[in-house]
This record gives sequence, C-alpha cells and structure tokens, in this order.
Amino acid sequence: MANVNSTPHTEIEDPKLDVFVWRIDAPIVRNTEAHAHAKGQLLSLESGLAIVETAAGSWVLPPQRCGWIPPGCSHGLRSCGNITGWSVYLTPDLCGSLPEHPMVLSTSALLQQIVLRLSAWSDKPPAHASRQHLLSVLLDEIESLEEQPLHLPMPSDPRLKRLVEQMSLHPDEDRTLEAWARWVGMSQRSLLRNFQGETGMSIGQWQHHLRMLVALEKLSNGSSVTETCFAVGYNSVSAFIKAFKRIVGMTPLEYRRRSVV
Repeated sequence: MANVNSTPHTEIEDPKLDVFVWRIDAPIVRNTEAHAHAKGQLLSLESGLAIVETAAGSWVLPPQRCGWIPPGCSHGLRSCGNITGWSVYLTPDLCGSLPEHPMVLSTSALLQQIVLRLSAWSDKPPAHASRQHLLSVLLDEIESLEEQPLHLPMPSDPRLKRLVEQMSLHPDEDRTLEAWARWVGMSQRSLLRNFQGETGMSIGQWQHHLRMLVALEKLSNGSSVTETCFAVGYNSVSAFIKAFKRIVGMTPLEYRRRSVV
C-alpha cells in the first residue's frame, strides 16, 4: 500500500504502508528534536533549506537535491526560510540496497516524476505488477543518484570539538594552522593528523565547507549575496560566487531566488 497525507505522523510508522509520500505544498517552518523513524526517508525541497543534524555531523539540504536518512537513524531537522517539497518513507525491506548512512544526493527529473506518481496512489491504486515495477525503478533511481559535498562531519576528540565549535561561531575568522594548534594545545602535526583522521578532511577543507553551509543558511534567511560573502570570511564577492557554485552547483543569486519564498 501507499499513501499521501498532509499530517503523516501516524502513517509514517504504519508498517502496512511500505511506501508513504508526504508533500509540503504550503510553505512551513520546521524544527524537530532528535528522533528516528523505522522507515527510510528520502526528502527533497522545492524552496527553503533544511539542516539535518546527527551525532556524526550535519547535512545541509538546499532545493534541487535529495536528503537520505536510513531507517533507525536518530536525527533532528531545522529549516531556514519557508520550506516546500516532499518526503518519501520506505519500509526497511525496501532499503537494503540504499546507503547505510545519511547523505545529500543529486536528484533527477525521473525521480521527481516517480514521486508524483506515488502521490496519486492513494486515490487510484495501481495493479500489483505495475506497482512493483515502479517501486523497482524508484529504488534503482535512488541508487544512481550522486552524493553531494554538503556534509559537515563532527570530530569526537574534545579538543577538536572545541576547535570546530569556535569555527562555527566565527566562520569569518581566519587563523593560521600554527595559531589553531596553539589555541587547542596540540602540535601542528598532531592537529593535522587527528583532524584528518576523525573527519576525513583537512582543517582548511572543513572550514571551507562550513562557510558554504553557513552561506546557504544566510541566503535562505534573506541575506544578500554581498552581506553573506563578507559574513563567511570572503574578501572578494567574485571568489565567493566561484567557490559557492563549485559546491552547490549554482550561483548564490540563483540559489537565493529558488530558496526564498
């Protein structure tokens, strides 16, 4: 069975609904505490910005991307700007071939059309064979989506946590590696090795991603491109635009037009 509803809280957990679609057609603001679903969740936004937070880090979901949260994964979600879009919930037996960790993925025109078809199932249920074929195509399409660089991993070492918290509070701050090492009380070599080992990124890469994610949030909340550029530590608007487009796939102005309702 499948269903679509504007208030999905009970239906999401209904084991009889192996596929459930929730469409957000009217712009809303959401801020949910950490929770987990028995089902996997694929969500995509048409406007606004969502930030999915887990113990492993944060994933930022702009429009024209998909967010994947596997079954049983504890997460919180907060939105920036008014969000519209959809979520598809899949029972665990449908998620066996899908990613085991949260991630932001690309999207496709085919995926969008499949979700539209799924949304109509509650009014006009398909024949069993047609239904199984469409579900198979849905899973194949999700598997084909490419992971996007919109994840900010969190270290577990208390000293490194303090470092990234300071960076997050002051994204425009620009310190040398020597200054950061002195600030956390580690040698430069240990800081580099430990940070890379825990996050998979260098400190410079992590800070660059942080600045892009903060920029996404500021633009979604209505800040101008120029205001955002300087707030996240860039001295050149053209350099900011180039870096933003490389990560997000569109210019800050294009993103702002799509995300602000």
